[in-house]
Amino acid sequence: MQMEKCSFLYVDEFDAFYHTDLAKAVVRKIIEIPNIQAVFTSHNTDLMSNDLLRPDCIFKLEDNRIRPFSELTDKALREAHNLQKMYKAGAFND
Repeated sequence: MQMEKCSFLYVDEFDAFYHTDLAKAVVRKIIEIPNIQAVFTSHNTDLMSNDLLRPDCIFKLEDNRIRPFSELTDKALREAHNLQKMYKAGAFND
């Protein structure tokens, strides 16, 4: 992937029409680009993975508020945690 002079990338529902594995590959490629900030929106909870993004890089938008997962739980989030499973169990609800 090649981007020249791009410092910010926003893609809404970026994975709506392709497989989760491809979505993960796209995120990994974007992360490799130096000096870029990227925002992706998705309804795919399969992307909630510590091996892809840190919990403080995953946000929840609800009731016109956006907050990182790391602020939505009292637990100290560790690399071994299954963020998707925790999310589905309600661990990130206020």
